Amino acid sequence: MNFPRLAIAAALIMMLSACGGGGGSDSTAFNPVVSMNANIGSESITNYTAEYNAIYTAGARGAQTAAPWSSLETGTTGYTLFMVNDANTYFGLNALAATYGFTSILINIPIVAIDKRTMPSDISGLAFDDPTVISRYRALIDNVAPFLNSSVKYISLGNEVDTYFNSNGGEAAAYKALIEDARAYIHTYNPNIKVGVTTTFDGFVGNASAQTKSDVASLNANMDVIILTYYPTGALFVPRDPSTVGTDMALMVATAAGKPLVMQEWGYPSSTVLLSTEQMQADFITNTFTYWKMYGSNRIPYISFFKRRDWSTTDCATMTSQSAGQPFYEFMCSLGLLNNDTSPKLAYSSLTTELLNIGP
Repeated sequence: MNFPRLAIAAALIMMLSACGGGGGSDSTAFNPVVSMNANIGSESITNYTAEYNAIYTAGARGAQTAAPWSSLETGTTGYTLFMVNDANTYFGLNALAATYGFTSILINIPIVAIDKRTMPSDISGLAFDDPTVISRYRALIDNVAPFLNSSVKYISLGNEVDTYFNSNGGEAAAYKALIEDARAYIHTYNPNIKVGVTTTFDGFVGNASAQTKSDVASLNANMDVIILTYYPTGALFVPRDPSTVGTDMALMVATAAGKPLVMQEWGYPSSTVLLSTEQMQADFITNTFTYWKMYGSNRIPYISFFKRRDWSTTDCATMTSQSAGQPFYEFMCSLGLLNNDTSPKLAYSSLTTELLNIGP
């Protein structure tokens, strides 16, 4: 554990609580958007209907979805827009808004996802700022734009991209040029959509290298919002104490320097193999809302809890190439607030209680 970092963060909490300009509670009402990720792995696509209905019934009004560039455009054969279009009655953008009733949608249309490019194969080897790449991403936006309904509040242009640039740092400036062009182009369709690029907490303010954090700061510089994923874990995916959310949130708010923070994924494992418990996961949820209320929903308007329900053991094994008892498997297979069979963990009760307190 990095004690100097925690000491600095503790000081930030006191400073931000005491002064108005950079921190402290917002004077406005606490009206946050809560989401739960509804990834269902290898289960039937029809299961999304029950999943999203249950999320809405619990009181969440946010939805989070993803459509990698290569899933929407296949290159020489054109566009396959099922991930976003009206034919997709399970998790298409119209289904999320009109069928289920979600009022705040975050969609990630990544050019880079974690450690890989997600561009169509015929241009995947070009520089990010190559004119062909820029024009093709604009054309993609042209095709997606008709489905960007009024509930779409946020678009991310990459998923945990710091992982990629940690090994390909020389490409960050070209990526910056591409995403800044895309942001401006999206705004020609709808200037109210907030555009950003998703990075990890570590890449933004945590334990990443100084160069990676510099690249992340540069990528975020001209974005509308800061979009993050957050899992407070250390070596071998062992989670830090649930109280760490306070110091970490203070660092996020301070580093964001006034830009809204949108949390694409926010999770904590419950596996006892990782020295965690259901109670620790529940405390993490409670502490999240304690500090979220401190900073207010203007600074942190949206958190998507990862995830509503655990993946199946088969999916966990496939995703991690590990088996029960191994660290990555236990991490991925215990992030749900419900067990895979929908029986609740303690954290689910904590979240639904908080949702009742803030209302729909």
